[in-house]
Amino acid sequence: MKHYLISALATAKALCLLFVAVVATVIHQVLADLGVHFAPLALGVINVSAVSNTIQPHYSKKLLEHAVAMTTLQDYATKESIEPGSGATSVTFFRPPTASLTGTGAVAALTEGTAPSAYRDIAFTAVTVALAQRGQVARVTDIANTVGLVKYLDTAIETMGEEFALDCDTQIRNAVCHASTGLSKRYAQGAATFAATASASLASSCIIPRDFLDAMTALKIARAPKLNGHYVAIVPPEASRDILNNSEFREVVRQEYADRIFKGEVGDFFGLRIVEGTNPFKEDETEGTEATTFSTGGSNTTGFIYSTIITGKGAYGIVDMKKLGGVAKKPQVIIVDTADSANPLNQFVTVGWKAYWAQAILNSAWGITLRHKTQYVA
Repeated sequence: MKHYLISALATAKALCLLFVAVVATVIHQVLADLGVHFAPLALGVINVSAVSNTIQPHYSKKLLEHAVAMTTLQDYATKESIEPGSGATSVTFFRPPTASLTGTGAVAALTEGTAPSAYRDIAFTAVTVALAQRGQVARVTDIANTVGLVKYLDTAIETMGEEFALDCDTQIRNAVCHASTGLSKRYAQGAATFAATASASLASSCIIPRDFLDAMTALKIARAPKLNGHYVAIVPPEASRDILNNSEFREVVRQEYADRIFKGEVGDFFGLRIVEGTNPFKEDETEGTEATTFSTGGSNTTGFIYSTIITGKGAYGIVDMKKLGGVAKKPQVIIVDTADSANPLNQFVTVGWKAYWAQAILNSAWGITLRHKTQYVA
């Protein structure tokens, strides 16, 4: 009985649907006869525009690689540290006298039975370096540090660590390139003055192998000690390009250091170790004044003047105090993540570094600032 009831209901439903369809057709035809027409029903399409309020960008947690400066001047400095509790804020170096066969007390013939009347005076030259404190701080709010997709605090620490190294390199660079109190000065391709280099063409003022030979000769004449058996040239990448493009240098490398070409090393040149640094001192019209933009309005119409540092051991030095974060390339990092009078609700975390250190020229004759232009075109 139940089966027949279900069948009857299904038949009735089908008849009703058929009736509705017939009625709709009749009505549509009547309206058409009366001149009334209906546009077909548009079907909805879900696309990006329709649901734009639900679309959001995807933020990668992986940070892109960023540029990091090659800072190398600290590596070749003479280093000295002040121990805490020593009662000193400066270090005094003493330079012993240079051997000489002239002057009072010089080597002389002796007369039998007669004591020498002149005595060699041993005088020391003092070089005093006073320490100074430098530092930097950043602040991250508690909300940003908690909900942030990127670890802002870690990024701040890493960035400021790189800036510390760059600042140290810049302070040393400015000291060794100082126009009057820096290292000994030479100019590319035998130019006598800064003005001559400024007015010269790029081809006549770029660095060439002879400049290295001349610089090493000057250091040897000054009896500058070597660093692990070598003198060191710290060159900007622009100068590396000119060196590697020089046929004389390429021939030396081909014969003596062919295996290093494929390793991307600038290499050695007759006992001179050549390394790169990407923080060069650049000048335009005035020697000793750093230039960040180049102007063609003066006597220098061809390009920046770069400085390559060629040094032996003991030409310049750095002094630090260990406890206050002055150790080269390792400042004292301080993170404050608790409430205090300046941050009563602990709404932000501060992170910073400080360093107590200084740089100084110890013997200007044992290092050379070689000024030159470059044929590199950006």
